[in-house]
Amino acid sequence: MKKLTILFLFLILSNASAFKLMPMSYTIEASNKTKTALFTVFNDSDDPIAIQLEMRQRNMNSDGSEVQPETDDFLIFPDQLVLGPKKKRVIKVRWLKGNIDKVEKSFRLIAEQLPIDVTKKKNSKTDIKILLRYVAALYVAPKDGKSNLSVISAKTKKDLSRIVFYLENSGNVHQVLLKPSLKVIQEGQTFQVDNLEGIRGENILAQTKRYFSFVPPKGINVQKPYKIEFVNDD
Repeated sequence: MKKLTILFLFLILSNASAFKLMPMSYTIEASNKTKTALFTVFNDSDDPIAIQLEMRQRNMNSDGSEVQPETDDFLIFPDQLVLGPKKKRVIKVRWLKGNIDKVEKSFRLIAEQLPIDVTKKKNSKTDIKILLRYVAALYVAPKDGKSNLSVISAKTKKDLSRIVFYLENSGNVHQVLLKPSLKVIQEGQTFQVDNLEGIRGENILAQTKRYFSFVPPKGINVQKPYKIEFVNDD
């Protein structure tokens, strides 16, 4: 899970890649004596670019949307830089809050290309600017962390078109749904759910709940009682 690459790339306008941030997910574990995460920014372009980095808390709602308040839990060095053509720079993100708690904490590292012409070129053939924004995941995890997923409720929508279920992670670290398996059990019969769009690849943070929905498999009578069986092979 430590090196799992999950990319949130927002491209405002682009005809070429300007910079990259790696990795897109990093875990600072309790055994990490320096409590420091190392990220690398790469400038793939032929011109110098200005980059700004900041940390945010990561609070997730049950629908998967996030609230990202400011945090002073980290020191980023450097938090602003001008990166030359085809150059790279290691970014150090240090945890400042001492011992790691029993429950994993989740954060976002945001790297943005600033809309500044650091080349100061005159008579440019175009005024098009490329702005990139990367949002990486950073976790501060306890020793011997473990996720624990369970379905806590399920119901059919009023129009009978979908089944909505709540999935809870009562464990102390996050869990990404890389290989989810979903089944509906009714009157002794088991029905496999094949279409897991909107479920596969989603993240359940520690001590949080998420809800998902799916189209009932053929053969299910959603007006009769049923059970949901969910397994994630990580």
